[in-house]
Amino acid sequence: MMAFFIKFYILLLLILPATVLAEFNINTAQTRLQAGVYLLSAGLDYHLTTETIEALHSGVPLTLILSVEVDQERWYWDKSVAALKQRYQLRYYSLTNQYRLTYLNTSIEENFSALSDVLKNLNRLHDFPLLDEPLIKNKENYWVYLRIHLDIEALPAPLRPTAYFSSQWHLVSDWYKCALKK
Repeated sequence: MMAFFIKFYILLLLILPATVLAEFNINTAQTRLQAGVYLLSAGLDYHLTTETIEALHSGVPLTLILSVEVDQERWYWDKSVAALKQRYQLRYYSLTNQYRLTYLNTSIEENFSALSDVLKNLNRLHDFPLLDEPLIKNKENYWVYLRIHLDIEALPAPLRPTAYFSSQWHLVSDWYKCALKK
């Protein structure tokens, strides 16, 4: 019986390698207060699938979203204090063999010569301004929730139906929870 489960597990790994390896994760997250502003730092993992990389190399821009929510803990129902989305657009320019990462919230652009360099840059979130100190009551507990995902709605219209029904395009992390440190 044990041999059956081992064979089944190996077969599953052979059939679904892209799905298992291609996912988004949040490994760590912490906050700190500096000069009246709460700052967020996090370790993220953006693993793109073969299909998304092929689309990127074919000229399809990919929009990645970091969603952050801050909730006040209450005994009956948590209260949302802040919610924000940091949006990134990743493009590949075949003529120059360059990747361009655009921070859509600020229109800042960065160029990279390798996809691995872009992903390394995205995987580190350092001192991201989260919210101002006056929005927080000292005696209350607050939680920060983070999630990253590929925005299928931002894909070109002809590609969306395929993306909706393909597991290769559903790249999303679980919600990650950390305490807001005062």
